Amino acid sequence: MSRPSGPVLLSCAAAAVLALAVPAWAVHGGDGMHWGDPPPALAKGAKLAVLMGDPGKPGPFVMRLSAPAGYKVMPHWHSQTENVTVISGTLMIGMGDKFDPKAMKTMKAGSFGSVPAKEHHFAAMKTATVIQIHGEGPFDLTYVNPDDDPQKGAAAPK
Repeated sequence: MSRPSGPVLLSCAAAAVLALAVPAWAVHGGDGMHWGDPPPALAKGAKLAVLMGDPGKPGPFVMRLSAPAGYKVMPHWHSQTENVTVISGTLMIGMGDKFDPKAMKTMKAGSFGSVPAKEHHFAAMKTATVIQIHGEGPFDLTYVNPDDDPQKGAAAPK
């Protein structure tokens, strides 16, 4: 299986967009989070908050993604393991090279999932959903089909 080269570094754009200086010791409440637009590798409509670390650099990070019902992330993979906790709403996730709603598993609030590095997967928000992603940076996202990359003008299917 061939994989596209040049992974899309989400975290550099996220750090620039959010312009956050997260201190070593921090407590974040719902009202105190700094939400901003996600990097262009994600379809429009979501919001992103970096809670700890710098996802664009080596080392641990924690970020949250808030997205509306129907939001999709087409098949993709990451260089590092991706750990996801559903904070609110319902996330649907599936494994493979093709977006297949029948192959998706349901993750409700409180659920945790871990996707190994380079494992192809896809996701959709069944309801308005907030997820927390944590792992080791740099965080990247490479689409299985480069035409699915929103930066190339493709929009996620509705």
